[in-house]
Amino acid sequence: MITYCMPTYYFEAADSNGNRVSREIVAANVNDVKNIIKQEDLTPLRIKLKKHNWPNPFERVSPTDILIFTQELQALLSSGMPLDRAIFILSEYSEKLALKTILKEIYSDIQKGKSLSQAMARHRGFPNLYIKMVKAGEEGGIVEPVLRRIASFLETTNTFKQELISALIYPVLLTFVGSLTIIVLMLYVIPKFAVIFKDMGQALPLPTQILLDASNIFISYWWLIIIVIITFIIAIRSYAATKEGRIFIDTLKLRIPVIEKLHLSLAIARFSRTIGTLLKSGVPILSAIKISKEVIGNTVISAKLSKLQEGVSKGKGIYNPMKETDIFPHIVTQMVAVGEESGTLEETFLLIAERFENESRTMIKRLISFMEPALILIMGVIVGFIVFSMLMAIFGIYDIGF
Repeated sequence: MITYCMPTYYFEAADSNGNRVSREIVAANVNDVKNIIKQEDLTPLRIKLKKHNWPNPFERVSPTDILIFTQELQALLSSGMPLDRAIFILSEYSEKLALKTILKEIYSDIQKGKSLSQAMARHRGFPNLYIKMVKAGEEGGIVEPVLRRIASFLETTNTFKQELISALIYPVLLTFVGSLTIIVLMLYVIPKFAVIFKDMGQALPLPTQILLDASNIFISYWWLIIIVIITFIIAIRSYAATKEGRIFIDTLKLRIPVIEKLHLSLAIARFSRTIGTLLKSGVPILSAIKISKEVIGNTVISAKLSKLQEGVSKGKGIYNPMKETDIFPHIVTQMVAVGEESGTLEETFLLIAERFENESRTMIKRLISFMEPALILIMGVIVGFIVFSMLMAIFGIYDIGF
């Protein structure tokens, strides 16, 4: 169990030359502090509890933190440093308390004789894919090269996610600003005109009357509208958390035009990137397929990939079972057939992943290039209707032809 609150100790020690060394250190208890001091070839003189580092409830170990840790651990191991010593150094210099705590516990587990994969398996920050690859590296005696592949995988995955987020920033910002503008008009601007129109005592044009009624409803029942929206979101999230809900939503993703092709392309890219990296790291193909189908994020596609897992387990190879799933395009199965025949499946899957990641980027750019003018048009129509309705009433007051 991960604990995000560990005490800080102040210690004084002597090195082999008799020089006094003192500093602060975060550890679970005094015994851990003594072990750490001995790891540095120091003789402890005085250990004092200084303070507790109280947890930040909003602090989480992010994928970026895991990526940086992996890159640094791989660099230390490639320089010939022992694993436990490398983990200890990284735990000492980690700036994030949550990650520091995890690394301290991993270091403690390794000191007790556990493997790196076993120590990591106790913490949610490390996904199943990560742990399986480390375990395969330990069994093959190639932990450092496997960590390099994991770092490359995480870097590629994180870069792709960041590109998607960056691409969505402008449409989200546009929607927010447009919605805020409409809310301000409905709550503050239109009611002021409503008072003027009421004092005039004249019949209002139908568009103006509709707009004023909508504004009155918005002002009177804004709290009810918010409750309905929140209830709807909670209901959707609760339904999506159920097995039936996940299946329905995942099925819907594969039936909506445009979204269907993009979602399938992303799923193929994610599956191919994962299985290619696992195979390259020495993970058996059945385990690689099982892990890869779990990280796709679509229960319908994952269920179909069970045919692939079953076919491979029966010794049918991978080409024919992939065709039977009816998920992969012809170009993918043909590339896999060539890779299987030439014994280069891992490189083939990584090439497939790169191809479909590029295809997904292109589709997302096209979709966003369509969304931006569509959002501008929708907001323009709504604001235009508001302005038009107000002008009709104003011109009617002064008997100006419109």
